[in-house]
Amino acid sequence: MAHKNPEFQPLKVEACDTREEGVFVRGYPQTQICGNLTYTESFFLTTRGRLPNSAETKVLDAVLNGMIGYTYWSIGRTIVSANPKPFPAFMGTFLAGGEYTIFPQHCAEEILRWEKMLETGMSMDEVATQVVADYDKNKTRMPGVGHPLFTEIDPRSEAVRKVAEEQGFVSLKTQLYEAVHAKYIEHPKRKDLCINIDGRFACTLLELGFEPPEISIIAMLSLAPGVLADIMEQMRQKPSLQLMVGLPYEYVGENDRDLPNEFLSRDA
Repeated sequence: MAHKNPEFQPLKVEACDTREEGVFVRGYPQTQICGNLTYTESFFLTTRGRLPNSAETKVLDAVLNGMIGYTYWSIGRTIVSANPKPFPAFMGTFLAGGEYTIFPQHCAEEILRWEKMLETGMSMDEVATQVVADYDKNKTRMPGVGHPLFTEIDPRSEAVRKVAEEQGFVSLKTQLYEAVHAKYIEHPKRKDLCINIDGRFACTLLELGFEPPEISIIAMLSLAPGVLADIMEQMRQKPSLQLMVGLPYEYVGENDRDLPNEFLSRDA
């Protein structure tokens, strides 16, 4: 569509073209995509700009299945118990995402930072030693490690890695991340901090060519079915605020007290 100002430069759009003839994704008619490509294949096509090969499809499919379970810490159930509508609960779950849970973007950014250290001539062991020393000095935790239930291994992480290795997608980024992790858990207090699914998503999706901001969105897509199922389970059980009250707690605030007289006497 022409702009009223003839000197206006049009936006450059590559991913999707919508016109009278239909919707075209990276040049392919969506009418052909529907029914012929799996969601994993069409996702790769839309985001990477080309059709995936069989190895890429298998690894991305493993990733998308890597985080579908959602039972341990249910933000969604709590929200839908107070407001029995699924959408706020669904979105609220992901608003709680960050460097500590769900979103592996920071972890992926760290891996790319470590790669640049290799480019200066440092060995992988030297990079790992320096990174861990910096974490200790700054009292910073390595991203993508640890889980409340899983210690030696996160079975989800191992499953994704197995597929990635079988398909040839375990190379420098994964090896570098695992080298830093191995150095990090040499400290006896950190020996139970396994590579969790967030850490695995970071290195595996980098291997597939995704950028750090994309990786957190893919993590959301992987988790979405589990969040939806969890929310709907709660809604079918008639949402109740019992999830939010009645839990044991210890109050450590101020003792009971009256307002100062100057406040109490305002209406006198």
